[in-house]
Amino acid sequence: MAEALPEGTDQIVPGAGSNNNRDEDDGTSRGKSRFDAADIKDKVNAKAAEFKDQYADKARDYAEQGKERASAGLESVAKMIGDGAAQVDGALGAVYGDYVRRAAGAVSDFSDTLREKDVDELMHDARDLVRRSPAIAIGAAAAAGFLLARVIKAGSETLDEAAKSASTRSGTTADGATARKPRSAD
Repeated sequence: MAEALPEGTDQIVPGAGSNNNRDEDDGTSRGKSRFDAADIKDKVNAKAAEFKDQYADKARDYAEQGKERASAGLESVAKMIGDGAAQVDGALGAVYGDYVRRAAGAVSDFSDTLREKDVDELMHDARDLVRRSPAIAIGAAAAAGFLLARVIKAGSETLDEAAKSASTRSGTTADGATARKPRSAD
């Protein structure tokens, strides 16, 4: 009597289901699969380490570029503050002008420090600041988040206004419909 085949099969494959596939490694069919799995795991780990190194290098390059931009921006701010010191001298007196000059010097010194340190040193300094003064770090993060939100909001409002003015000039509304011109009273 013929053996009943599972649904979807039309023939029995010789050797299927038997444990005659012995490997020479340890005498079991599982020895080869363990070797293959370990080999694959090693290859995956090596690729992961390679990608990690690549992305760490890219992140470091981006951080270096950002550091240079921030340093240049701070130097510009220091120059603007220093240029305003003469106006403060005339309006409020030399004492207040000196305060402004010291503030400009402090910003310039910070810019120089930022430019001179490498990214790893800056990260180390930031970690130390957070460990020593977590409240200051949280406050600075909150202030930075607030400023970022304000910049984004201002940018989106500017885009909305530009879109409205462009659609008014082109005769369409913001949703793409044709704007109707009011009828003049005859």
